[in-house]
Amino acid sequence: MFEQSSSRSFIRVRESAFWATAVEQTLRQYDLSLRNSSAAACLFSDQFEAEGFIDQQFCSLVWSEATRIADDPLLGLRMHRVFSPTAFNMLALAASASPTIEDALNILTRYFPIVSTQLTLKVEMREESVHLELKPIGHTHPQHLASIVGYLARYFTRIDLDADGLLYGIQLADHHHAHESSCRLLLKNQLVSFADSYSLSLKRQLLDKPLATASSVLLPKLTEILQHMLATLPSSALSEQVKRRIHLLLGSGDISAERVAGPMNISQRHLRRKLSQEGTSYEQLADEVRREAALRMIADGQLSLTSIAYELGFLDPSSFTRAFRRWTDMSPTAYRRQLSKKANPSS
Repeated sequence: MFEQSSSRSFIRVRESAFWATAVEQTLRQYDLSLRNSSAAACLFSDQFEAEGFIDQQFCSLVWSEATRIADDPLLGLRMHRVFSPTAFNMLALAASASPTIEDALNILTRYFPIVSTQLTLKVEMREESVHLELKPIGHTHPQHLASIVGYLARYFTRIDLDADGLLYGIQLADHHHAHESSCRLLLKNQLVSFADSYSLSLKRQLLDKPLATASSVLLPKLTEILQHMLATLPSSALSEQVKRRIHLLLGSGDISAERVAGPMNISQRHLRRKLSQEGTSYEQLADEVRREAALRMIADGQLSLTSIAYELGFLDPSSFTRAFRRWTDMSPTAYRRQLSKKANPSS
């Protein structure tokens, strides 16, 4: 929860508890265990497993203890070769079911919080490349960031079935420079550089390349699951919490600010003031949620456009059409037709 009262407010980052398990599984290759660490053993209690989330400081403790026990400065970078969390597998599956590499990238960035709430993936389009930078939220442990680079590098390498060099650059923090040859070996990429951040570079000219793994049947179902998972995650940003609450309320006929503010134990007025401090508004967030849901529902193909309009809370189909044109510069009908052509290019 973002705020309990005016006298007791706080922002904290909570991470999925499966990261403790992932680190523990990685340590097994050294015949070691965090359960033998007096500092980290408490993280494997029934209470933590039942809650499903741990505070960022505890997640960092896991990383620090694991690095110390294994005496391996590249522990995080090595993780993707040892253990793959189910959450990442789920995200990778949905991305791979997308029509093109660009669509896959959009899935990865939108739903990445189900893998880690401690960072965001910032995408910057450059003249010849797509720069994907990992932006920490709070005080993310360097080993955690390195592990994410490993998972993403593995994913982009695997979808590059024709070896076109989709992933042609990886940037790690400076302290990895002393282990340059090992980093390149672990990432299976010779174009590794070192700076003050973590990022990956993709060939922009390949973004519109169709994916051989695309599935118009599976994608909407997988996306629906990802959306539900995203809506139930804790968040340090009030705006993200509000968006997730709106997602849960869609279809109920009432996505008012009052209904969202109530369960958060803050007034509607206070909610709007806090959102303004984050540079947004309730109306803007509701509009974003409706847009995302509309695109997903149309891609799903299960509902008529009229049904989608009412499901999203529009008074009539024409209001939905006007909003959709504002979002995409095309009508809902034209967008559905475009998706059909992507799925069946020969028709």
